[in-house]
Amino acid sequence: MPDVVTVLETCYIELSKEYDIEKVNSIPRLEHLPQASIWKVQIPALVSGKAEDIEAYIRFSKDFPYSMPCVIIPDDRFRYLPHISVKTRKLCLYEDGEVYDAENIEGIIRDNIDRTRRWIEKYYGRDNSDEYVKEIRSYWNEEYDGENNVDDHWIMLGDRPTETCEMKGVAYVVKNLNDGSKYVKNVVAFDEDDKTLASLKLHHNTKDISVLYIASLQIPDVPPFCMTGQEMIDRISDDEDRKTFKKYLNHVKNVNVLFPIGLNYAIGGICIHDLKVNRNGYRKGTLTSFKVLTSFENKNKKLDRLYASVYSSQRIAERTAGEIMMEKRFIVAGLGSIGSNLCYFLNGYNNATFALTDRDWLTVDNIGRHLLGFEYIGQYKSHAVARHLQQYRPDRKVHALLKNLQELKEEEINKASAIFVCTGDIMSEKWLFSQMAEGNIRKPAFILWLEPYGISGIMIYVNPEDEESVKRLREKANDNFMSYCMVKREEYEDGERLTKHDAGCNGSYSLYSANDVSMFLSSMFHIIDKLLEKPSESKCYRWVGNTNIAMEKGVNLVSSLGVSKNTLQELPV
Repeated sequence: MPDVVTVLETCYIELSKEYDIEKVNSIPRLEHLPQASIWKVQIPALVSGKAEDIEAYIRFSKDFPYSMPCVIIPDDRFRYLPHISVKTRKLCLYEDGEVYDAENIEGIIRDNIDRTRRWIEKYYGRDNSDEYVKEIRSYWNEEYDGENNVDDHWIMLGDRPTETCEMKGVAYVVKNLNDGSKYVKNVVAFDEDDKTLASLKLHHNTKDISVLYIASLQIPDVPPFCMTGQEMIDRISDDEDRKTFKKYLNHVKNVNVLFPIGLNYAIGGICIHDLKVNRNGYRKGTLTSFKVLTSFENKNKKLDRLYASVYSSQRIAERTAGEIMMEKRFIVAGLGSIGSNLCYFLNGYNNATFALTDRDWLTVDNIGRHLLGFEYIGQYKSHAVARHLQQYRPDRKVHALLKNLQELKEEEINKASAIFVCTGDIMSEKWLFSQMAEGNIRKPAFILWLEPYGISGIMIYVNPEDEESVKRLREKANDNFMSYCMVKREEYEDGERLTKHDAGCNGSYSLYSANDVSMFLSSMFHIIDKLLEKPSESKCYRWVGNTNIAMEKGVNLVSSLGVSKNTLQELPV
């Protein structure tokens, strides 16, 4: 590609033949911008039907043309139009991720100029309210007329209320991972017993808060969205809501008010703090907060604004799968390297609940291939994985149980969509087959394990309705399912050959890597997903790992001829 500076100079000369262009060092009122090449361009456009030359600035960053130039219009007439930043006056002319020909530099500049002209002619002097509704967060969070920054560290749990109500919630301090600064996150819910609130109270040092949600408060159709106290009151269309607000304001010291804006996932708000009701010249008790809000220094004072995101199952589903999936209830027995990482995959279902069973705790030795890391050392695995899942989705229903699979009640097991046995304990598996054979357990099960060195990974799918296969698997369990293994039987008979012992009876383990775990589960998960949706007859699936290591370690295999790494095999049961 030719030198960009040289090409830009050529483009400048060519475009100067058509447009009034000047190289400048800065942009009016935006001198704080980092140094870059800047052109001032007079763009001809129809403004309310009249031909005008509109002053625009094209700013080329150092990584141009692999990033688009910025087009900036300082003219105040255009500051409140859609797709322009009120603060920086930068136009949004392209969608994120838009692909273009980076070698056609002149074409890029011409396209920016043309899009700017079309933007002016499309939006100026017209009703643009629909545009603001669609992208309300961007416009609501702008700073208008020297306001303070909008506080967007608010979350509303559940669907947006349809009626005015008081909401309860919690506030807690969060540390910014970027620069170490701290801010307060506020989370509110219609139901003060909300499970997410309970989870936050358990895991953070929280303070209880209260907010008033006013359903009938209507914001302006177009920016600016800043409001004084009187303007806010005037925008409450319902008389009863206005009375409710007045009563709430007069009884609560620091008031936060939320209200609907834009589409059903956006919540705006204002905060009203430090209203001085005791003033010289007024008898104590004469003035109320409601009166002070619209008088004295507050009369023309803009209120600080808030923005709250809606956190609900429906909203998350809309932004991911597009819909809430059918509920799936999973029992995961054994939360070692296989079981814990399997939870990561299962957590992708947006309507999943978990029962996690394991009596062991996480040690330093587990870290290398477990889902969890250093922070959870010394915690029971079931509780630690449960917390991890709920940090991801606090509303997730997760039950942590310090039990073995055999200790669960039949009715509890039979509520599950599927059982995942990752214990590496043959006795748990024998118990499961026994219960299935007797008709006590009627839910499908997946038994998963890895052979030493990640030579292979095995998943047995058991459908309890396939009674004959249950009988056969019950017999094969007596032989440790050796017929499904790639490693020969005699290799397992040498206790020190494939299993290491560091700490006596409870310190045995097999060698395989976290990468082996990831590849094994990735290979199996599409099968798991298919079987959850459409059960079939019982079957064994074998993932072939790195069989070359068997040769290096002198481990004899049943057969590996013609089988390459990451091959997936189906074996009858």
